[in-house]
Amino acid sequence: MANILIIDDDEMYSNMIKQQLERAGHEVTVHVGPFGATVAARRKGLDLIVLDVFMPALGGPDLLELMRQSAPHSPTKVIFCSSMDPGPLRELAERHRADGYLPKSAQRHELVGLVANVLKAPETARRR
Repeated sequence: MANILIIDDDEMYSNMIKQQLERAGHEVTVHVGPFGATVAARRKGLDLIVLDVFMPALGGPDLLELMRQSAPHSPTKVIFCSSMDPGPLRELAERHRADGYLPKSAQRHELVGLVANVLKAPETARRR
């Protein structure tokens, strides 16, 4: 079981994936929108953040950089999430050294499988 934080301005989508991840045995918290998210991300014992790429005022890539600046040695992994096409989303995740990416169109088994794979993967080079 992992401790997961979802940061997204789409509350309906956040609650849907929260339910899916909870059914898979994870403890999940939702933070709506980017403001205050860096504080929520510093919570002890947090294993993974599912971070929306496009939010008003402060998008996921910029928010990820702020989180890294405020906690540079955090072991928390990050998955970018977006409704954009998978190819550009993958490139964006790679460019910002996220641990994975999730198209919002993904099916439940894809979400649960991706989360499991990211959680068991070794730390990425961005943490070294």
